[in-house]
Amino acid sequence: MGLCEPGAVEACEVCGFEWDAIEAGDVPVRLRVALAGWVALLESGDAALGVRPSPGVWSVMEYGAHVRDVLLNLRDRIVVGLAEDHPVPKPMYQDVRIANGLLAADTPADLMVELTVAVGLLAKTVGALDETALARTLVYPWPRVADRNLLWVAAQALHEAEHHLTDARTQPG
Repeated sequence: MGLCEPGAVEACEVCGFEWDAIEAGDVPVRLRVALAGWVALLESGDAALGVRPSPGVWSVMEYGAHVRDVLLNLRDRIVVGLAEDHPVPKPMYQDVRIANGLLAADTPADLMVELTVAVGLLAKTVGALDETALARTLVYPWPRVADRNLLWVAAQALHEAEHHLTDARTQPG
């Protein structure tokens, strides 16, 4: 079933990730597993980490920076969802970040530290929340505008970390 089909189990059409199958306790554990994969990739010393394999495909560094930004952004969205009733968060503007060179100074060493911090912050945030807090909702714009609970937002952060790790690991070249 496709990600956007009403009434369907939401699953990523590429990797099979199912948002509703994620429990709050899964998020910190699996984020740390994904982090280990990112660290191994970034520690590889591969000279091509910052090179796009083709014009429409992000480099490993761009994927990693995107994951870092997503984890931090979604953590903030969770906090906003705790503080406000049914908020509509601002978009991340990832393409604007890339187009304006905001990722250009990233190094593998810096990115490893920043991913570690982002994972740690999100993991602690999710771990601190009870079922009532995780059930609070916000308006989430992807894959379609919909009301999402904060557990879904945490699961989305996990999906990004795992899915893009696979993207980065399977780069041609």
